[in-house]
Amino acid sequence: MYVIMRLIYIYIEDSALANTIVIDYEKVRKLASIGLTDEQIAVSIGVSRSTITRRKREDGAFEAAIRDGKQAGLTKVVSSLFNAATDASKPNMSAAIFYLKNRSGGTWRDKQEIDANLSGSMIIDHDIDAALQALKDAGVDPASL
Repeated sequence: MYVIMRLIYIYIEDSALANTIVIDYEKVRKLASIGLTDEQIAVSIGVSRSTITRRKREDGAFEAAIRDGKQAGLTKVVSSLFNAATDASKPNMSAAIFYLKNRSGGTWRDKQEIDANLSGSMIIDHDIDAALQALKDAGVDPASL
């Protein structure tokens, strides 16, 4: 009985290892660098989205491949945008405006945040009797208001 149980255990263990998918981290990094989402990366390498999520959580090198790839792609886009905005022969004004609006810390934003909170005190002094008399003098019955 022990021998049969041990053989079943070895079979199950070997089957689990046989289902382990070997993922090329460099391919994952390249896919992430061209802007693919985790879902698109999963489809591209033939695994499920949950496999990507699990591998990112359990495998630091895999998570780093995706993170580094995404950062490399972002760096390339920022560099291209900057080069287009600052090209001495033919600067792209749209690129320059976009770059300034998004990278200048608020100085070039279309929408400015203004603090409209007021502090201090205000004294409101109304002479109600004088106001009522002014209405009566003008021929207006205050009760009709």
